[in-house]
Amino acid sequence: MKEKKVILVVCGSGIATSTAAAQEIKKKLAEHGIYVEIRQTNVFALPTIDLKDVSLIASTCRLENNYSIPVVNVVPLLTGINEDKVIEEIIKKLL
Repeated sequence: MKEKKVILVVCGSGIATSTAAAQEIKKKLAEHGIYVEIRQTNVFALPTIDLKDVSLIASTCRLENNYSIPVVNVVPLLTGINEDKVIEEIIKKLL
């Protein structure tokens, strides 16, 4: 990846769950040699955020709107079930 990739991690509050998911994403992508900028927000603020430089939305909750960028449900990173599948999906959508 040549240009900087930005992942916006979204949860209900923008604090606890998104922090845990963000840490897992950053760690697991680094294991693949992929380094990204992580930003966090809550689901209520998401519609007001300028997404022009965001490469992917990683969400722990259901999103009502359709966005012009890829969205990945990252709940498996919190449960430990199918983590590798989610990371593969993130990598595929980032590249």
